[in-house]
Amino acid sequence: MAGFQLEGLDEALKKMDEMTKNIQKKHLKKALREGAKIVQKSAKENAQKINDPKTSADIAKNIVIRAGKAVDKNSVKVRVGVKDGGEFWRQNKNVQRKGKKRQKNPHYTFLENDTRHFWLVEFGTAKTKAQPFMRPALESNIDSVTEAVAAKLKKDILGDIN
Repeated sequence: MAGFQLEGLDEALKKMDEMTKNIQKKHLKKALREGAKIVQKSAKENAQKINDPKTSADIAKNIVIRAGKAVDKNSVKVRVGVKDGGEFWRQNKNVQRKGKKRQKNPHYTFLENDTRHFWLVEFGTAKTKAQPFMRPALESNIDSVTEAVAAKLKKDILGDIN
């Protein structure tokens, strides 16, 4: 997991303390989304490099930015990831329970661009080599993401107060 620390935002942070929590969160979400766009663009480029033209699934098309559920009320979370990447149970057409016959899954939803296998590509398996595309997207852009978040936050907060 990559982490970073913002420096040189003392004036903006002082002004942020004067604002209400809702306004703070609004500006913070905008700033984090700005940084997430950089990671998303890089992840899409990396995914295109490893794309298999023999299949109809294109991982790069499903890389999205989403607001995440924060740990507490004063936090904001923004995620970059592959859409529908972890919901195998919704996308399996048939379900087979132990001791019962195969039956249709009532939660099945058809996906046009089915990329639920992305984590097998990202992390590899016992028989296939890992081809990471998400992790390097953040690791190679950590400085530019930090700068973009800081610049957007400073611009929005100082612009809102003045």
